[in-house]
Amino acid sequence: MARYVGVPKGYPSGVVYQLRQSFEGGDLRQSLLMEPSNKGFDRREIVVLVHGFNNHYGEAAVAYEGFRKRQYSLNSSLQPASLQSILADVHWPGDAAWGLFDIADFLVYPYAVGTAKKAGAILAKFLMQMPNLEIVHFIGHSLGCRVVLETIRKLGARPQVGKLCLMAAAVPVFQVEYGGRLASAIARAKHVLVLHSSSDLVLKAAFPPGQFAAGRGEGFFPVALGRDKPPPTVAGMLSEKEVKGAKHSDYWGHQLTKQSQDAAAYTAEFIGFDINFRSIGKRNSAKAMKFCASRNVSESRTLG
Repeated sequence: MARYVGVPKGYPSGVVYQLRQSFEGGDLRQSLLMEPSNKGFDRREIVVLVHGFNNHYGEAAVAYEGFRKRQYSLNSSLQPASLQSILADVHWPGDAAWGLFDIADFLVYPYAVGTAKKAGAILAKFLMQMPNLEIVHFIGHSLGCRVVLETIRKLGARPQVGKLCLMAAAVPVFQVEYGGRLASAIARAKHVLVLHSSSDLVLKAAFPPGQFAAGRGEGFFPVALGRDKPPPTVAGMLSEKEVKGAKHSDYWGHQLTKQSQDAAAYTAEFIGFDINFRSIGKRNSAKAMKFCASRNVSESRTLG
């Protein structure tokens, strides 16, 4: 018996970047399918949302719709459905279809790391083919942050990478430190916000052995970027914020917990959604820096 039982009513309400062949588990598509196919290909600027490990299509849809609803509640200037003009939901197969044995899905994590790398390359190819796309921003969660960084790593000169929000990032710290495999990717973003929590038992206990099991280049029981305050050796224009008490799923804003609401609010202020969406990256750079200072976020820094 599968876990997937459907999606929230009305979903998708915007553009989906489909990398799945099945709603639950299954293989990665070899090329990205945009749904609906006649909407969103001409965009100049987009914010790409990427879910994490062990989310089937329905669970990711719940998180994405919850994120939208929370953003509307946080910003009275947003008109109903206005976010659909800029958001794009990525669905990728970082889960298994083991039904009643879902408790053992963590066993596929090492394989999912490889899938995340491949998904990033496919997403990057699609973004570079969008004829009018100039700026892309990313919001990723958990292993979805790895998909995001792998995407950026594969991008050419266009599109530019604007803001990058990494929530509970299941990415080894050493890979984003200066000289690491993904250092150039995180450094390419105009501004990065790392949301982290020392209360995240998934990143504290399950991530190190799972990442080690993923094989060569993934480190020996490495520390996850989303677990603690990032060290000053992490590359890029970086800011960070601890979401105190947050568990691994408390980030998109669809949960009723205070931590979920806090994380969504930090993301909202960092990204800077408003009614016009006139170049998020350029328009809100000063606002983002002010937010970082007022929220006691560490000073942004550029290394290397």
